[in-house]
Amino acid sequence: MKSVSQMLPNGFFQENQVLEGTAASVLAQMAAEDLILFPEEAMPDMELSEEEAALAEEVRVCTDPAQLVRYMRKTMTGLLRARVLRRAMAYERDVLPLMQKRALTTQLESFEDCVTMFFLVCKKNPCPWIMEHFDEVRSEFLKSQFCLILGMRGTPKYVDFLYEQFRRYQTLRSEEQYLEQGPLLGLTALQQWRGTEEDLEPKDMTTFFDLPLTVDLPEDLTEEEMREQTKEGSELYEAVKAEAKEYLEDRIMQIRSWYEEGEPVSRIAIEAGLPEEVILNMVNLSLDE
Repeated sequence: MKSVSQMLPNGFFQENQVLEGTAASVLAQMAAEDLILFPEEAMPDMELSEEEAALAEEVRVCTDPAQLVRYMRKTMTGLLRARVLRRAMAYERDVLPLMQKRALTTQLESFEDCVTMFFLVCKKNPCPWIMEHFDEVRSEFLKSQFCLILGMRGTPKYVDFLYEQFRRYQTLRSEEQYLEQGPLLGLTALQQWRGTEEDLEPKDMTTFFDLPLTVDLPEDLTEEEMREQTKEGSELYEAVKAEAKEYLEDRIMQIRSWYEEGEPVSRIAIEAGLPEEVILNMVNLSLDE
């Protein structure tokens, strides 16, 4: 298949240079250097203020997805925002649709940044949703950032769309905005894509606790119905339970190994897709055995 450069006008990347310091370039660099969720590791000298520390403690114990999204609408420093995003990642299934709904109408810069960062690192690939709802998004700035996401998490199937947006933003650009940098950086990121024709559909990231069952589950039957209906259902239930038990034991051993090797609980929680307190409980239980 054609390379990204071959899908664009001759000399496109030579004539259109990525600028340093734009919102899109800063976010692209943060994503590449793993600074969105773990800034403390790269900036150990920075500390939370007393007020931020109090809010960080609220975030640490928050289990309400709607409240986590409300936190994201506050103006905050990068350190605090990273903690909010880490906590939200543990509740992605419920947080993501709330963020998507608000993303369509938001004009808050702080929330737009959080949406972009969350979409760059969440397990669910946001590209199909972005393409479906792109025209509904009111914020031109967020649309530009979405173009960056399409390049960083998408495939060359989005090249024509990104080029179209690049041209559109060129006609809208003010000296302060440089919104065309979002699509340009998206196209630049796609230059590194090494997939095949079969890989053009964007994929979700693998979640550590996605259970890889090898047994076939009947559709439209609950666990209880499977056990009650037939002997086959009971046998199937036992097979699923046994396989799940073995899988979870392996995952708990892996989590304990990471913990003993010094991996931060916050990073393990992101990999496992679980709140930090659950990780700690699992580690403590495994150590007690």
